Amino acid sequence: MVQPGPPDYRTAQAEIGAREQALLAQARQFDARAETVAEELVTAIKNQPYATLAIAAGLAFALGALWKLGHRRPQTRLQALRAQLPDVRERMPDWNGLLPRALR
Repeated sequence: MVQPGPPDYRTAQAEIGAREQALLAQARQFDARAETVAEELVTAIKNQPYATLAIAAGLAFALGALWKLGHRRPQTRLQALRAQLPDVRERMPDWNGLLPRALR
């Protein structure tokens, strides 16, 4: 079965060359935008160093908090045993205040 495509090698090469030129133009535009953003960022850092520091500290705090959410400490043996025990305070009657306040 014959693959559909350009009938001629020169036409195919011309299409590939046009695509490469379009990609290069997009890459140049992206490079120019990146340079503009970098220059603006440097200017903002020089003009407002304390605001930049506050933003960096806030981002570091947020990333640290997100990281800690995913890495919790495993439960200790004592905590596991306490979780399995029934709540004794709910099952015992009060007997008119005979229990110490610490047990209530």
